[in-house]
Amino acid sequence: MTVEASRLPKDYPPAVHVLRGLRLWSEAGAEPPCAGLPVAAALYGATGACSAGALAVLVDAVAGGAALRAAPESWVATSDMRLAWLAPVREGELVARAESLRAGRSNVVLEVEVRAADALVAHALVAFSRLEAHGEYQQRPRVERMGRVSFAGAGGGFAGAWAERMGARVVDDLAGVVELPLAPYVGNSLGGLQGGVAVALLNFAAEAAGGVLLGRRVATRDLAVHFLAIGRRGPLRTRAVLLRRAGDDALLRIESRDAGADDRLCTVATATVGAFR
Repeated sequence: MTVEASRLPKDYPPAVHVLRGLRLWSEAGAEPPCAGLPVAAALYGATGACSAGALAVLVDAVAGGAALRAAPESWVATSDMRLAWLAPVREGELVARAESLRAGRSNVVLEVEVRAADALVAHALVAFSRLEAHGEYQQRPRVERMGRVSFAGAGGGFAGAWAERMGARVVDDLAGVVELPLAPYVGNSLGGLQGGVAVALLNFAAEAAGGVLLGRRVATRDLAVHFLAIGRRGPLRTRAVLLRRAGDDALLRIESRDAGADDRLCTVATATVGAFR
């Protein structure tokens, strides 16, 4: 059974949202909880394979659903995410499955495996902070859906690069400065920037700066993100600094700040960029 976007809650995600553009689907009631998305050229990074940013949105979606299931009386917000691409993926479908490792009083920790054609292609560890539920959407009774929920609806997919559709703009590639306006299209139920999109923004910055520093197109292979605050006003603005260069790889420190909230620091990350064949 597939539940189309028209039957999802009307307040989140909004009718036009990045999850729909990604054609993401979810089976939060499965055992283990799973989610997936088709790989398309619009999601490619600089090296012509599915980007770490698109992977992050998928991982955040499946892990978030599993975290809510593990902490049914709470709401959750992403606090840490560690991603590792194990192999490039250029076609087919990514399918992610989440397993709860710990459901404590203050946080939930999950492990996510991502496969393409049954091959393990990515691994992630994600932590969520447990929050008190606020607002009608967060406080509504949760009904566990056993079937597949599709976010695609009738208008899924991207006509061009998904970074452009989200409004991301490279201001200074060497410094890794990328700006993203905050809009409902990239928002979450807490009224701020969606967690996976926050990671995608860092990935855009890593690939922009890494490409200049290494003198060729690069992909983000490993990404460790710490969420410090939710971007609520925008635009969000990133900056990247080189920490280490070793052969064909570079290790970068990346941050994002909310320019509309006195440059409040929202995320800090490290990213390894390089060749990805």
